[in-house]
Amino acid sequence: MTNINLGQVFTAGLLGVSLFLAAAESALADRRSVSPGVAITLSGTSGGSSNSRDCGWIAESPNHILDVTQDLPYWSITVQTAGAPTLLIDGPAGRYCVLPESPSGSILQFSGYGTRGTYRIFIGDRQQSQHPYSLSISDRKP
Repeated sequence: MTNINLGQVFTAGLLGVSLFLAAAESALADRRSVSPGVAITLSGTSGGSSNSRDCGWIAESPNHILDVTQDLPYWSITVQTAGAPTLLIDGPAGRYCVLPESPSGSILQFSGYGTRGTYRIFIGDRQQSQHPYSLSISDRKP
């Protein structure tokens, strides 16, 4: 009779599902490398069907995945769109929700030190709407 350790089978199954979901997320998101001196402009559609609870309605998977190749003494992420936009950044230093400076604002900006690592970027909407957006990334101070 063969003994089967159900705990190991369950753990292996969870690992397989986790790897599958990570691969699916990467396949759906626009993935870019960010390094010193590189300015990037991206576009897409804000909002989605997932309620983030604290940063509006977002897509099931990130709009963009940014791989910062080395620490950036300064970087900024700027989003311009219509509606009631939000910018959710999930990265090595934590999770940040950026809202416009005024309720009717259409520009979102995050800036500061950029730790090397992977950042998952979601462009959301507080009213569950969808709008085209432009996202700019730079390491130059204004």
